[in-house]
Amino acid sequence: MAAKRRKASGGSRKAARPARPSRKKAAPAAVVEEADDRAGIPVESAILVATAVLLLLAILLVDYVQGSQYGAGMFFAGSYGG
Repeated sequence: MAAKRRKASGGSRKAARPARPSRKKAAPAAVVEEADDRAGIPVESAILVATAVLLLLAILLVDYVQGSQYGAGMFFAGSYGG
C-alpha cells in the first residue's frame, strides 16, 4: 500500500543548495576509428546480382517447359520435336 503524502508546511524547508562541480577529471575520450576496409561486395550489389541470376534462371526454365511440353519457346523449341 502506498504511503500518504505529507502536506507542504509553510517555510520550514531549507532552500536548495546549488550543485557543486565534481572534482573528477573526465578521462580523455578514446579515439575509435571505423574500419572502412571491409572485404567483399556491398549488400545492395549482392542482392542485385542474385536477383538478376534468379530472373534469368526463371526465364530459361519457363522456356524449357514450353519447349518440352508444347514445342514452343525461344531456346528449346526444336529440341524435343518428334
